[in-house]
Amino acid sequence: MVLDIRTLLITVALATFVCAGARLLLWRLHPSIPGLGKWALAAFLAAIALALITTRGRVPDLVSLTLPAILMTFGFLVVWEGFRAFLGMSPLPKLVRALAVILPVILTVMGHLSDSFPLRSIINALCMVVFSCLIAWDLLRVTDKKRLSLKVAAGLYLSNGFFALLRAMSVRIEVHDLNQMQYSNMAASSLLWWLFSSISITLCMVMMTGEVLQENLDRLASLDPLTGVMNRRAFGHQSVRELARSRRLGQTMAVLMMDLDHFKLINDRLGHATGDIVLRLFVSVAQKVLRQEDIFCRWGGEEFVALLPGTTLAQAWIAAERLRTSFQAEAMGLAPEAAELGFTVSIGVAEWRLGEEIEELLRRADHALYRAKERGRNRCETAVTDGMLSARPQGLQFGDGHPQPARQT
Repeated sequence: MVLDIRTLLITVALATFVCAGARLLLWRLHPSIPGLGKWALAAFLAAIALALITTRGRVPDLVSLTLPAILMTFGFLVVWEGFRAFLGMSPLPKLVRALAVILPVILTVMGHLSDSFPLRSIINALCMVVFSCLIAWDLLRVTDKKRLSLKVAAGLYLSNGFFALLRAMSVRIEVHDLNQMQYSNMAASSLLWWLFSSISITLCMVMMTGEVLQENLDRLASLDPLTGVMNRRAFGHQSVRELARSRRLGQTMAVLMMDLDHFKLINDRLGHATGDIVLRLFVSVAQKVLRQEDIFCRWGGEEFVALLPGTTLAQAWIAAERLRTSFQAEAMGLAPEAAELGFTVSIGVAEWRLGEEIEELLRRADHALYRAKERGRNRCETAVTDGMLSARPQGLQFGDGHPQPARQT
């Protein structure tokens, strides 16, 4: 069966313009997401190229064949850069970008000068194969298994490259009447595939954008807006998972319950803006002292909690002391009133007991914190295993006021 290629070309060009409009709208709705604008530009370049091809036989080949091939090349390069920007990858090196533009253009011009339609078709198909494989490679490099749309898009581009390769191999037997734009079934199939892939890839782009937006919403829902650290809700989910892991592996863990001293007085005398600065300063210090695997959150107000996996009571107490002294030293230079008001923190430390739930562990750490407040603030207290409270774990040796053992990192 032979289809009217000119009608099919017009149909595919219009559909590509619709896809370009959808990508443009996607970009306008979410301009902060990188890469979306380049996706839209690439679709418009492809649509213009297809529209120019429909003028074959009415205008010179330079306009109806050579220029569309160059626009297609630029379109693939732009969409490739759009995917890299969307995925957070570095921009293409200038040399790679230059080669990706210059070589296809040179080959396209050579095909034009040779006045050989089959040669032009083979060059265009091979350029499509190379770009499709490069885009698919970048998409497959992403290790986030939750982003199913990335894998689907990669599969589409691989299929696109394979189809273009078949197109290049069959071009020598497909031409019948160029002036009337009548081609074999392979030419019609190529256009139908382009229609399918354009719509499918555009849908994948919409899905990918939706996944990013959902991830952003999930992240915002789990973060404290002032300090940027985990909030109490997210800590609850993380702590349950960490408890299950500790039980499964037979590992210990500890909790630090922290409260900034005289924080209401700081807000009343220096204003809430200064209070916010103090909170952010404490978070900054805590992130330097604590390990990456430690789960740190703002519990509420001026109170914070840290869950320390694989940590004993003695090691947790050392970490708490480091945090306390580091914050006091940093806060002294924050404002002249720091020495008078005492920008300090009190910390309660508790170690997880076998069979204990997170709520009980936090309760014991909170009792230790309460004892630290009662004993004058700006100190660390520990909840020992027999339920008694102690200012420090047994067996630690000190020199110049600093603990000697160090927690492994």
